[in-house]
Amino acid sequence: MSVVDDVKSKIDIVDVIGQYATLKKAGRNFKALCPFHNEKTPSFIVFPDQNTWHCFGSCNTGGDVFTFLMKKENLDFGEALRRLAQRAGVELTRDAPGEDAERKKLRELLATASAHYHYLLKQHPAAQRAREYISKRFITPETAARFELGYALDEWEALRSFLSGKGYALRELEAAGLVIARESGSGHYDRFRGRLMFPIRNRNGEVIGFGARTLGDDEPKYLNSPQTPLFDKSATLYGLDRAKDAIRKENLAVIVEGYMDVIGAHQAGFCNVIASLGTALTEKQLGLLKRLTNRYALALDPDAAGQEATKRGLQIAREALARKTVPVPMGAGLIGFEERLEAELFVIPLPPGKDPDELIHAAPQQWSDLTAHPEPLVDFYFHALTQDLDLQNARDKSAAVQRLAPIIREIGDAVQRAHYTQKLARLVQVAEPTIAQEIAQVQRASPAEKRSAVETPRVAPRAVSKREEYFLTLALRTPEHLPRVPFLEPDDFADGEARAFFLALRECAAASDFFDRDAFHAALDASLVPLWERLRAAESGVPELNQPELAREIEIAAYRLRAERDKTELARLEVLLRDQDELRAAADEPHLRARVAFLLKRVAESQRALSARTALKAHTF
Repeated sequence: MSVVDDVKSKIDIVDVIGQYATLKKAGRNFKALCPFHNEKTPSFIVFPDQNTWHCFGSCNTGGDVFTFLMKKENLDFGEALRRLAQRAGVELTRDAPGEDAERKKLRELLATASAHYHYLLKQHPAAQRAREYISKRFITPETAARFELGYALDEWEALRSFLSGKGYALRELEAAGLVIARESGSGHYDRFRGRLMFPIRNRNGEVIGFGARTLGDDEPKYLNSPQTPLFDKSATLYGLDRAKDAIRKENLAVIVEGYMDVIGAHQAGFCNVIASLGTALTEKQLGLLKRLTNRYALALDPDAAGQEATKRGLQIAREALARKTVPVPMGAGLIGFEERLEAELFVIPLPPGKDPDELIHAAPQQWSDLTAHPEPLVDFYFHALTQDLDLQNARDKSAAVQRLAPIIREIGDAVQRAHYTQKLARLVQVAEPTIAQEIAQVQRASPAEKRSAVETPRVAPRAVSKREEYFLTLALRTPEHLPRVPFLEPDDFADGEARAFFLALRECAAASDFFDRDAFHAALDASLVPLWERLRAAESGVPELNQPELAREIEIAAYRLRAERDKTELARLEVLLRDQDELRAAADEPHLRARVAFLLKRVAESQRALSARTALKAHTF
């Protein structure tokens, strides 16, 4: 968690804004006279469950706790961060000057260890058992070299002695997760011994850790590097450095469990395969894939444990992946807004007793067919969530509908949603209108439930959104294209950190005909340097584009960002308009309806602009 996110998580936005405005409870939110303009009817709303605020009056602006303090106290982002950090009890410390050098040294150390392990696998007599295992798994020497597979000698201090001889300090070996201090305090011993070694790389191809498989009966069967300054198992995907181009080209990421599954797939030419390091799929891992594709297929083992892992992975994906807000007629002249999943999720059903590596070796065409036509998420759930039910029983029929309705409601395509509504009606042998009504009630349950007597728990504050981050990544790469999106304003960035960075970048780019990136970095407020570093790291995930393509891409990113912001405001307005108590307490209805009409028109304009540019992009490519 970044220091900005840490501060957000510990600050109550209601407490902060309450020091500047008299807040009154209005349903699940709070209302007040806007502290930024004179008014008689409250139009300023605080949304505590989202850690945001918005003025629906003449300001027509909003943001998070940082943007509020910046606007109210006329502060820059760094000053706002320092004030809120002090309030939250979070210590702000600048990175030590040697920290980057230390991380670089760790990367060099791990690369040296990987090369040494690989040499041992090829040359050392003690590695014969590892070579036989690789051969038995049908991995060629060329593939083993490509993935730099290695072998750790079955000795207590072999690697420690080798690396110490290369001039590396014991504290560096320990920081890299390669050695463990003895409990007695009398020295260190190698973490990996007598194991086949799999170097784990980041998306840029740098070694950040290791996976190790026992070749005997030792437990555990697989052992990974511990958490280090470079390695976070929950935020790493094995093989992503080699798979990212294929994932983008195929527009599909196939997620498997094991190292050998990835290696075998790539050897056979199926290069869009990555592994989740033996863990249930995590939100951080999905974050690595979002820039490459919005289509994900899980190919986990068909045993009971694999099926449970598939369910967990799909659930995490449903919660973590991007959603779009779509208008839905509500009757009585109202327009509702409901969320639809923007991503497509699939399951690759493996034959009983076969893991991906075994299937790819035995029947590569079958694997190719399965990945070309994966099972949609909803079809998988129709079986997985009803297999324990007796669908001749009325109570179990109701249970089936309750389990599947939330899945169906997320489907973005209306025709597909209607198809699965019909399928569920046939499955439980209940009239389709009844099933459609049940799904509709699930769709509209959320706002009502949140206004119930039970207080909604506060959710973790959102960091810079993916759309904000992607736009800023493009803008940082080619700030000369910012004049192409003059309609984009700081208020279009919901996150205060992103808003401040956009302002700084725009001002620097406008100040000179030549943008000096190093000078911009040097002049950047220290509080924005972590975002700078994240954006620089994210550049590796941006496709290589020529200047006209980059100009068009930055326009597309800007229109998407503005449309997302407008849809968020529309969703909030819809809640106010549907709740008559909040409506009377918050602002006059005609003004809000006029704002809805304006935003709907602007969303439509953004969609037309996007359609024109994406069509041109497709034609160009």
